[in-house]
Amino acid sequence: MNAAAPRPRGEPRAAAPLPTGPQGIWYAPRRMSRTTRLLEEARGGDKSAREALFGRHRGRLSTFLRVTMSAALARRVPPEDILQETLLEAARKLDGFEHQGTGSFYRWLVGIARFKASEAQRAQGARKRALETPLEEDPLHDRTGVSSVAARAERADLLREALERLPAAQGAAIRLRYLEGRSTRETAEALEKTEAAVKMLVSRAFATLATHLSPPG
Repeated sequence: MNAAAPRPRGEPRAAAPLPTGPQGIWYAPRRMSRTTRLLEEARGGDKSAREALFGRHRGRLSTFLRVTMSAALARRVPPEDILQETLLEAARKLDGFEHQGTGSFYRWLVGIARFKASEAQRAQGARKRALETPLEEDPLHDRTGVSSVAARAERADLLREALERLPAAQGAAIRLRYLEGRSTRETAEALEKTEAAVKMLVSRAFATLATHLSPPG
């Protein structure tokens, strides 16, 4: 085999071929989002990726449950329990998730959380005892845990009450946009308003919430 002719001094190296799609049309490769990358790794059996994936959405999903669950249900079934059941169910069904654009994974989690909360609500009347009854643990640990749960429940109650005091359109915009994780466009479609109108509703809602939730001065 003849050796390739040496490249003349100073001649630039040939550029790597650009990626092409069907019919030879050039395209720019899409950058994989962190959620998508973690999802693929989790589906491949990487437990640390699965924990990181759920960890990215745990706080927001917890807030969704604490605000949307009724106070009566939250007293009997701690929102944290519903959150854990939601993540366990999501882990079992991870292979069935279908990506449908930005934020679709969180919205998928919200759907599971709604179902789990509905299950708990239906079972509430049949329960013989409250699920948060303390087990045999260290008394100091128990008091600390109960105090922490009570504090979180109080904050959730305050936020729920503040949301209920908002004008209907503002409250709906906040729930759809931030608790359910919908985009501005999706929120506008659900409310049958323009995106600009949704942004204005959200801005006014935040201003009102800041007033209601600010500690007395």
